Amino acid sequence: MKVAVNIISAKKIYAKQKIDDLNEKSIVPKMMMRRRLTRNAKIMLYLADSCGFRNGKIIYGSAFGELGATVGITDAILNKTPISPTLFQNSVYNSAPSYFSLLNSDKDEIITLSNGMKTSKDVLKCAALQSLISGESIFCVVTESLDIDRIDEVNNCAHYLEAGAGVILQIAENENGAKELQSSIDEGVIASLDDLISLVNMYEEDKELKLFIEL
Repeated sequence: MKVAVNIISAKKIYAKQKIDDLNEKSIVPKMMMRRRLTRNAKIMLYLADSCGFRNGKIIYGSAFGELGATVGITDAILNKTPISPTLFQNSVYNSAPSYFSLLNSDKDEIITLSNGMKTSKDVLKCAALQSLISGESIFCVVTESLDIDRIDEVNNCAHYLEAGAGVILQIAENENGAKELQSSIDEGVIASLDDLISLVNMYEEDKELKLFIEL
């Protein structure tokens, strides 16, 4: 089954190691919250801000989740030192959208998905289904932050260690003019972002983009 969705806004960002400017001081004015943010949370908040998303339903995805926090916890276990409560709090997959909901007092639904290199495909499907059911606009976003110690010894996934893409979509009233998703991935970006990156690339060429999503 296919449904047609209108793409309201879309944004991508990535860097070889760490993304330099995520505008977190402006987006998160409170220093105490800003200091707790994971890299994934900073990327997601930047994408939400760039897409103009403030409140509503969120579908968030990440293939590898919060690697930085996970490594911090495993290091503490290995070295037999106390585990930081902040690291423990930040180790779950839904850390990034949870910070968004706290920052924006957003009490709407959040769904978190992870399916390896198919993560962005499933995030898009879930967002389209949510919009079909609710009639609302949905923010779907995938982020990856792989910049941890010695990552070069095991990394064969990506040239860019930090990356993210976000899209606001809403079910279309009709299918007239809807396009199929065209693969136009950015070489070196982790494959878990492929479908969203392709969508953003299409949107950059057509700001009135209407797209078929296979459910």
